[in-house]
Amino acid sequence: MPMCDQIPSKCIIIFSGFNPRAVVAFLRTLRKHDIKYAVIAKSKEDIIFLTDYKNKVMAVRETPELDLDDILSAIKKIQKRIVAEQYVIAPTTEALNRFVLNNRDVFRRHRCDISLVEKSIYMLISDKLSFSRLCRKNNIAIPKEQEFSFNMQLPAVAKPRQYFSAKGVPLSPYILKNDVDLECFIKGNRLEDYYLQEYVEGRSFYLLYYFTKDGGIYKYSQENIVQQADGKSMVYAITSDFHFSEESYKYEVMFKKLGFHGLVMIEIRQRNGKNYMIEANPRFWGPSQLFVDSGCNLFEAWLYDNGFIRTPPEFKSNGNDIEYFWFGGLLQNYRQGKKLMFHKGKEIDLMKKLPTLLESDVYRRPDTMQLFIKELSDEH
Repeated sequence: MPMCDQIPSKCIIIFSGFNPRAVVAFLRTLRKHDIKYAVIAKSKEDIIFLTDYKNKVMAVRETPELDLDDILSAIKKIQKRIVAEQYVIAPTTEALNRFVLNNRDVFRRHRCDISLVEKSIYMLISDKLSFSRLCRKNNIAIPKEQEFSFNMQLPAVAKPRQYFSAKGVPLSPYILKNDVDLECFIKGNRLEDYYLQEYVEGRSFYLLYYFTKDGGIYKYSQENIVQQADGKSMVYAITSDFHFSEESYKYEVMFKKLGFHGLVMIEIRQRNGKNYMIEANPRFWGPSQLFVDSGCNLFEAWLYDNGFIRTPPEFKSNGNDIEYFWFGGLLQNYRQGKKLMFHKGKEIDLMKKLPTLLESDVYRRPDTMQLFIKELSDEH
């Protein structure tokens, strides 16, 4: 798209150093459309400096923690170098989104916005317990809940009730596979911060949406094949038509009823033909390169809705054989001595496909080849 098709009075600010695969996919989209943007690096060791986007870094944070004075200082450095009427902060990570929502008035005084819904709606969706209850009220199945006890049914998942603990520390889910996991979890955590659900095995899907401010919907979906141990990052995923299902329609109705706008990913597990909602993330998500490569680029929907491109995106799929692969994530898992999680197929199937999958690797591309090489040689 030529430069004349963009709106020159706006600039996008991207925080790098966290959720890097999604950030790279987004930067590739910005480069395609020749959109004005600037990057704030987490530190001088940020992996963004191993990419072709290093020349877009216009500020480096003093601390990896989200400190308001530090963030505003970095933004002022950008504003001195790039003149614009408005600066839009890309919603790259959960911590950043919540930080900006909590300080929204401050950022607006500095001509910055994050283009998110009101805080109450965002928290309702992002906090796992509140979203589970919302889904149940809307006749969407969730995994069975139970109470903590030493004779409880395993495997199970301990999920944070809210993103932050009572002490303000970000919390993550724990998969409790056996009695040893359970005992360690009970001893090492404040149980009041968590609730329990059964662990649902089966096929894994992401329903991917962009809800526009005027009530429109852009949607896509992927099937997750291989995931890092303990429910961490996706390593291998493929395109899916799950977003055309009746299950997807339930979420579309619910989100429109909420008045939600923005990006959101819903994780679904399918067991014996029945679908269960696992969690929702109203932000960027790791395997975003899949929808970018597929020709159904949800980032373009975000750009159009926020006034960075004038032409609405056309979702013309590039086919059903688009794959997402992250070889560095596979290596990281093996180096830690952990077993990959297979939602479909087996380890031998993955290894047979490995030469082909490398062609789809998120980092094995000209703009990030240095980063791909670093992941090959990284011992950690």
